[in-house]
Amino acid sequence: MKFTPGPIIGAASGSAGGNTFSHNKGGPYMRTRAIPTNPNSTSQLQRRAALATTSQAWSALTGIQRDAWASYAQQNPVVNALGSSILLSGHQHYVGLNSRILLDAGTQIAVPPVVSADPALRTFTQTTDIGAGTFEMAFTDALVSGNKIELRGAIVNSAGIKYVKNLMKHIAFSPVDQATGWSNLTAIEAVLGTMTVGQTLHLEAAQFTPANGLRSPFLRYTSEIVSTV
Repeated sequence: MKFTPGPIIGAASGSAGGNTFSHNKGGPYMRTRAIPTNPNSTSQLQRRAALATTSQAWSALTGIQRDAWASYAQQNPVVNALGSSILLSGHQHYVGLNSRILLDAGTQIAVPPVVSADPALRTFTQTTDIGAGTFEMAFTDALVSGNKIELRGAIVNSAGIKYVKNLMKHIAFSPVDQATGWSNLTAIEAVLGTMTVGQTLHLEAAQFTPANGLRSPFLRYTSEIVSTV
């Protein structure tokens, strides 16, 4: 359901009660809140563990290190769900970057990066043949040296389901310096389950820098699962 922001509520994003507020190219809208069917999936448990570990590690930083993260936060605003530029705290940046590093089985960083995230992938495609054909990700540009692809996705049974933001799960990080033609069927099914013909696969990919936890904006690609005999 669409709604028109007024003088009291200029914009809304997130959930309240049984409703979720968001926006798309057609303007702001409201829908019934979707509750995940499995709130304790392996992917979610891993992310929660990473958040807990990094939050605890924050308390062990020195005052100088925390000040460095606070300064980093002031210089690195982020774009929220409404498309507005906001400032996070130094703690939020520390936890966010280090959580990604831990998910990739890397070593946490105590000081913030001195560089910016690398550019997003300009294009990528995904072949989705679970039969005798190919099931792999291809992209136009080579990754920045030392980077990986961070992949997340969702599977739905109907092509008419377009809103999948609440269903997207972290799938995997590619090998470092991954070349085009990444065979990712095993990684995807390990998280999303065995796929069947006719389902729709939504994928998002970003460049990820293992050394500092930075990642580019995500780029999305959607494709129907097929099978060649």
